[in-house]
Amino acid sequence: MRDLFRRIVRQVAYRSRLLITRTADYAELLLFPPPPAVGRIEKSWTGQVPLDGAARVAVFMHFARTDTIAPYVRYHVRKLREAGFAVVFASNTPCLSDQTVAPLLPDVALAFSRQNIGWDFAAYREAISLVPGLEERDMLLITNDSVFGPLYDLDPLIARATPAEADIWGSTDSWERHYHLQSFFLLFHQRALRSEAFRRFWDGVRCFRRKHWIIEKYEIGLTRMLQDGGLRCKALFPYNTVTETFMRSHTPRTAPPKADRTSPAGYAQMLANRIKASIPINQTHFFWYELTVGLGFPFIKRELLQKNPANIPNVDDWEHVVSRVSNYDTGLIREHLSPR
Repeated sequence: MRDLFRRIVRQVAYRSRLLITRTADYAELLLFPPPPAVGRIEKSWTGQVPLDGAARVAVFMHFARTDTIAPYVRYHVRKLREAGFAVVFASNTPCLSDQTVAPLLPDVALAFSRQNIGWDFAAYREAISLVPGLEERDMLLITNDSVFGPLYDLDPLIARATPAEADIWGSTDSWERHYHLQSFFLLFHQRALRSEAFRRFWDGVRCFRRKHWIIEKYEIGLTRMLQDGGLRCKALFPYNTVTETFMRSHTPRTAPPKADRTSPAGYAQMLANRIKASIPINQTHFFWYELTVGLGFPFIKRELLQKNPANIPNVDDWEHVVSRVSNYDTGLIREHLSPR
């Protein structure tokens, strides 16, 4: 009885803090409306890849706390260029120097640094506004530096993302909060680029300060608005396919409620229980192994390897796993993860 009472008190306290925080956030929005996303560019550079006439355009969003562009980022950009994309490199690092950007220029059409305001979507918005005749392009890809990779050439993946099946493709989707395509890799075909829903969404992007507003209004809201506009959204690695792959390789058992989830067996059982209970979880973290080994997913989330916020027990084996399935230079990851 005492334990139940304590749980109730903790839950009430948590919800009270959440209510106070959200009320303060709404008040801030009313008193200080978020500014527009465009007009924040500090400096720009012209790259060596032609933007005019390019059928494929990619916007790559970057952020670093110092005047740096990590080698894994340069590799990612180069692989986009090799896949036929004219890359617009949008950095939320206003202090980028000519010397830092110079090695990137052979692989991009345009690079710019902007004020660090508005998170990823404001940078995407600023970059998209710089692409002339966007509605005449075959495809637009938006992606960012939150992933290591690609572990494989992107051509087969792009070929799978056919406009006959969907107007917008994400690499992965999520059922957390509401269904949406995850925004670290989104490919828009021409029908989407010419749509009113696409134009209306990006015209409405503002520089929110709070990350949870970005997630709710843009990360989740983008898929909703596009679907409401009659556009077809689909994931290359759907959540249900990933969880089915996991369940096929792990036989569910009855486990005690307090099983040790730090052990491989206890962790697998915890995931199986959540899947059976239809509790959505972040597949790019919890099912990174199944994605990489079983399904050929070309990316690993940087946050997973840097912070492992959910304490997933098998993450330390990442280098062995990547080396098994790919020729990707794991030194690019080790260099970024090493203490500075």
